[in-house]
Amino acid sequence: MEDGTSRAAPSPLQLFEFSIPEKQYTAWSRTVQNRGLHKVWLERDSPITHITFNPKNPSHILLHDVYMFCVLDKSLVSPCARSGGLAPARRQTPQSTLKQLPETARQRQLHAFKICKKFQPLLFADLLDENCLVMVERPIMDFKTQLPLPVQRKKFGT
Repeated sequence: MEDGTSRAAPSPLQLFEFSIPEKQYTAWSRTVQNRGLHKVWLERDSPITHITFNPKNPSHILLHDVYMFCVLDKSLVSPCARSGGLAPARRQTPQSTLKQLPETARQRQLHAFKICKKFQPLLFADLLDENCLVMVERPIMDFKTQLPLPVQRKKFGT
């Protein structure tokens, strides 16, 4: 990566950031592992299919799986998922509600995870430039019907 940092989601419920020059997990990654991840993140069961970052703002990590898109802002508080974490658990407030709040109340509600789950299967998401995000979504049956039939072979001994 450009900033010498590698990001990985080895399972649906984990997210790590590793500093290649320092040869260790970043402070942010250690904090997230201690506090836990967002409740909506932990409810997922599909693997992350793409991780990227905003080159103009390295604290923003963009992640997606087939049914969810997430912008993770490392500069904001990470909501606690475990009761024994360092910060109180926060409930995600809908954007429509946040827009109606005064600025001070809105700032208190901010947290690191911005999650959107309103997709057909999300096949691809990435930044085209600093002001343009490309997302490709398509129903699963649309592309399953265009795949060739699997090759059938007789299994030994049957």
